[in-house]
Amino acid sequence: MASTNNPMSSSTPAPAVSKTTLPMSGLLCDVYGLEELIAKQASTVSCLWLHHPRLRAKEDMADFASRVISQWEQTSASESTPVAGNTAAGGGGGRALIAVAFDQQNHGTRTVSSTASDSWREGNATHALDMWAMISGMVSDTTSLIDVVEGYLKLELARRGAGAGAGAEWAMDQHLVLGVSLGGHSAWQTMFREERVSAGVVIIGCPDYMALLSDRARKSKLATFSASDDGASFLGSRDFPPDLVASCLRHDPKGTLFGTGVVPASAEGLPEDEWRRLGGVLDGLGLQRKRFLVCSGAEDKLVPYKMSEPFVEFFAGAAGAWYADRGVVVENKVYDGVGHAFSEGMVEDSVTFLVDAVAEKNGGRGGDERRAKI
Repeated sequence: MASTNNPMSSSTPAPAVSKTTLPMSGLLCDVYGLEELIAKQASTVSCLWLHHPRLRAKEDMADFASRVISQWEQTSASESTPVAGNTAAGGGGGRALIAVAFDQQNHGTRTVSSTASDSWREGNATHALDMWAMISGMVSDTTSLIDVVEGYLKLELARRGAGAGAGAEWAMDQHLVLGVSLGGHSAWQTMFREERVSAGVVIIGCPDYMALLSDRARKSKLATFSASDDGASFLGSRDFPPDLVASCLRHDPKGTLFGTGVVPASAEGLPEDEWRRLGGVLDGLGLQRKRFLVCSGAEDKLVPYKMSEPFVEFFAGAAGAWYADRGVVVENKVYDGVGHAFSEGMVEDSVTFLVDAVAEKNGGRGGDERRAKI
């Protein structure tokens, strides 16, 4: 397996937050914030799912998990106002935020091949198929874990004897996702495929797998990419076979809305029948009132922003125009001077966005003032 720069590196130490590793649905899951949940005697719980980059592992998400949970603990404590005879502030009944990370397929504890996570340039002939399977599998695994995570955690607390005294009646009523690089691709799909995930942060990820891999095939000088047709024949070739194209049309955000066609230059000025068609697709995906933060590096060579730009700008434009009444929020940020990295600015913006989303669910400050923006 080839080495890669770690996009998760940080220059400052993260705050201390509890970590518990549990087997859930056949996967080893790192659960951050469980001790904080017990101490708070929470009545409601928000769960942040963390998707790590290619060639990394679940442990790489520890730094961000600690930062966002620590910030939520500070925010929720400062917004609690003690009242005589009321234990809601400091004595139980609040909202806890936990984060869960697990290994992508063929990564970390799930590695079965030393080459399947590599790229074409690194000698992996099945790169497009392998990476797609990892992305799609991460989404399916997240959905399966959402089905059962509350039960697993309550049983763990009962095993510790922490149930009755630590808010045994709490309910997990919010799910969020953050993904980086490969995890950013799966975060896009999670937001489009899993209705229960209401807010998501995409870090250096792409919503258009066909465009991203076509561009990568060109740069890798694959024989199946022809400059004469600008790569059109690449889709359906041996390196990007028809069954992969069909899967992209079913599950990838851009493919779901536009197939193999071109994304319109603007969301405004579409014929009524077209925006009604697109609105129906978005409604069917359960995107109403979802919140997106998309963070891209202006100098990213591995996942260039130009591969994401047509879809992201169209989607943000639709959220501010003919789809505005559905309450979708899209924040699209491109960071000057940043390459393929989860930069400190991205970390800060992601923490703020996620804490706001949790606070909004908790009935506090949040995203009411936010609008779809470029």
